[in-house]
Amino acid sequence: MLQLLSDSGSPNFCDGLSRRRMLQVGGLGTLGLGLPQLLQANSEAASSASTFGRAKRVIFFFMWGGPAHQDTWDLKPDGPSATRGEFLPIATNVPGMHVSEHFPLISQHGDKLAIIRSVGQEDNNHSTGAHAGLTGRRHELKQERFAARETDFPHIGSVLSKLRPNAAGMPTFVSMPEIIATTDGTITPGQFGGMLGKAHNPFQIDQHPDLPDFSISSLALRGGMNPQRMDTRRQLLEQIDDVRRLVDRDARVRDMDAFYARALDLVLSAEARSAFDISSESEETRRRYGWHTFGQSTLLARRLVEAGVKLVTVYWHREKPTVDASWDTHWLNNQELRNRLMPVVDRPIAALLEDLKASGLLDETLVIWNSEFGRSPRFNRYGGRDHWGACNSVVMAGGGVPGGQIFGASDEQAAHPISEKVTQDEIAATVYHLLGIEPETAIQDKLGRPYPVALGEPIHKLLGNRAQPEPSPDPPPILGRPKIGRFTQMLRERGLRYLTVDFGNPDSEADWKLAGFGEAVGEGLERYRQPAAEVARVTYQGIWHVMFDWAYLVLRCPEPRTLDGLVLTLEGQPLPIPENLAQEPPSKIWHIPFPPGTIAGSQNFDLAIRGADWRLTDLVLVGDRISERHLGYV
Repeated sequence: MLQLLSDSGSPNFCDGLSRRRMLQVGGLGTLGLGLPQLLQANSEAASSASTFGRAKRVIFFFMWGGPAHQDTWDLKPDGPSATRGEFLPIATNVPGMHVSEHFPLISQHGDKLAIIRSVGQEDNNHSTGAHAGLTGRRHELKQERFAARETDFPHIGSVLSKLRPNAAGMPTFVSMPEIIATTDGTITPGQFGGMLGKAHNPFQIDQHPDLPDFSISSLALRGGMNPQRMDTRRQLLEQIDDVRRLVDRDARVRDMDAFYARALDLVLSAEARSAFDISSESEETRRRYGWHTFGQSTLLARRLVEAGVKLVTVYWHREKPTVDASWDTHWLNNQELRNRLMPVVDRPIAALLEDLKASGLLDETLVIWNSEFGRSPRFNRYGGRDHWGACNSVVMAGGGVPGGQIFGASDEQAAHPISEKVTQDEIAATVYHLLGIEPETAIQDKLGRPYPVALGEPIHKLLGNRAQPEPSPDPPPILGRPKIGRFTQMLRERGLRYLTVDFGNPDSEADWKLAGFGEAVGEGLERYRQPAAEVARVTYQGIWHVMFDWAYLVLRCPEPRTLDGLVLTLEGQPLPIPENLAQEPPSKIWHIPFPPGTIAGSQNFDLAIRGADWRLTDLVLVGDRISERHLGYV
């Protein structure tokens, strides 16, 4: 896009034009632009000037795997039946802005959101797509599974670390809760300092903050040490370093010096240790954000930006290192989004926006939702959607971005942008603009070669609040959706993959074949079925997720009882009950472990139950034990 007015902070000619804009003017004749178009470009650039440098901090959600944009932010309820999916839109608090039915809490914050529905790039690869989303720069390669390199373009946070570093105490750039990688363990490019050097890598949190033993071990003082003794050691190291500077050291040594200095600053900073101590938050607040990895990471990100960290990246995480539990929904797209992914992001993002607004920080805190690509219009044979770089949605809130906007549009299949297409170049330029950094600002690699931080132009129409949606009637009420019991709702908000049958709930039982059970008895949480024959069978009839190794069979009963008299057979083979469980006192919840590899090689789930007096309210397959905290929320 051509702009004639400069953004504040750039070198200008006497007439107010920047050198970059003046050079662009020379090409107007060949572009065929007339005065109306020039005036419009002029107006859009002028209207966005007040947003330059408004963002003092950034929370960057990178939804690793690539969410289905047509099921989250850009629904097509009137599109072709083969592509539109099962989800329906709901109204937000902005007339004409609609989001997915599985974002009921986020929908109440539409006035804070700017949804960009016309992001496209010709790259369907996780590795290079992520590099573009995290850095704003297309990678020279266009492929999967190659490791991050020192020649990669730096993450936006690394650029901030170079150009606008914090003086001391708090890091400039933090990433959590893990380093993203492909399933084979190859580290994804774009997360680090790249050509700026390791000194500009993020302060990396590689532990999930919802775990009971979560702590930042690198911030702990060792036994016998106190801040005063540590500071004395720093002064001694500085004296030694004065001598070492007489020797010409290479870049790797200089990087290590920066690491040591930064680490020591953090250890000595009581403010830093306090900001990272998420355990100081109340139980109520932690529950508002969700007791799962993404929720607690979002809460920790809020604490860090409040304490002075300038950019925090929260990556979507894996349940287990080798199990793909990301937004990469090649399998069971609708089920994965409905049951796990979307409920998990709805609560914490809504809580974050609410808290930032209440504290007055939202105006200066930019919140971003981004990913490596969108998903394909058509479903594959496994009920999934595949990679789709041609169209995606990016969402921004706060930090100077006027809310209640929808920028750009896609076609009826959400397959291609049809209006105001932008790329990650423009997304990055917009972020840098909001941070007060001109896109043409140069950084240098280790050889001294200059590179502009962004190749695109800021999205001035968005920044100038000129992308309000046309008012339209709210979507009709959604009727006929499956009923969800309280126990199943807890499983959804727990944030981990599960498969369940809520006995006596026809909607929940629809994907299961039950044989040998009596009629459902009772209501709500205590409704149950009881075997009416010597052997009762529970068989799953949906699409079986062969790529996930279930670890536990969970049986829930209406009243406490022991495991006496229970005999289980899975796929014709005995499912042993460990001796220690058999000796446990009565309980309503039983976690029966599957022997390693039992489920991984299975093509279905067929369980036979012998135990005439066994009343069951719920049967669940999970990969990890359900915690007492989550059970207490039912």
